[in-house]
Amino acid sequence: MNEEFTVFANKVVKYLNDSTIVSRLSHWNCRGKDFYEYHLLFERVYKDLKKQMDPLVEQLRACGFNPDFNLFQGPGISMEQYDVDTLAELTLDYLMALSSVIGLFYAFCEEHKHDPRLVAVGNQMQGMSSVVLGDMYLLQAALA
Repeated sequence: MNEEFTVFANKVVKYLNDSTIVSRLSHWNCRGKDFYEYHLLFERVYKDLKKQMDPLVEQLRACGFNPDFNLFQGPGISMEQYDVDTLAELTLDYLMALSSVIGLFYAFCEEHKHDPRLVAVGNQMQGMSSVVLGDMYLLQAALA
């Protein structure tokens, strides 16, 4: 695959991993009003995201992508506040970044759909997009 494919593959794997970590840490650390509802919401988000990683990387590997261990180091953030609204906003920010790169990668796959491997990756992006958009909706509704 070309360099553009590698850049998108790296970004989507990194953003998916970072979003999973942020949502899991939010699940473990949320405090304050509506604690239990947010605790369950963050759990749903990280479980939804976690289910996406293995099929994604396997699909990318079929295209010649080799994930680097650096992609899995996490977002490298530290926090001093663990109230539910702050954690929900942070998790939503990460999901929005992930959603953006999914959309760009999908567009790339559509441009190159003459390659059946990229059709499969595009299908993977569509499925991931549905999951991520659903989780974003739930977080936005909780923050409203």
